[in-house]
Amino acid sequence: MGACSSSASVEMETTTASVNKGGGGGGGGAPASESFRRPSSIMVMDMVGRINEYKQPIPARNVLSENPHYYLCNSESVHIGTCMPRVPDEEELLAGRIYFLVPLSHSDTPLSLPLLCDLAVKAGSALPNPNNNRYYGQGKKAADKRR
Repeated sequence: MGACSSSASVEMETTTASVNKGGGGGGGGAPASESFRRPSSIMVMDMVGRINEYKQPIPARNVLSENPHYYLCNSESVHIGTCMPRVPDEEELLAGRIYFLVPLSHSDTPLSLPLLCDLAVKAGSALPNPNNNRYYGQGKKAADKRR
């Protein structure tokens, strides 16, 4: 469909946002470093925002064996205008990271800004909220598993 070439390179940061969605009113909020924290587990998110959480390290091939028409991409290695890079099957997924489960049909499609923004919002909902020990998103599988 598209040629995977770089026209703009903007790296997605899932750990340093300055948005504070904690409860309470008034001004102020937690500093950026405390607004979002890395999850202590491995999060695998599909393109519609469903999250699977893994507590122990797991090879990418184990996740992919359950999802044969998909590949994994580390959320920290995506860039606008380039294809979402594939995590090698033998690579062990790391705790504290969010991985995207991407359909193989998207492997040759450069990442657009709207898709990156959509994924960032969904990934942000998977991160714990330090203000009340809950997740930002509501109704996510990961939040249910943490209870």
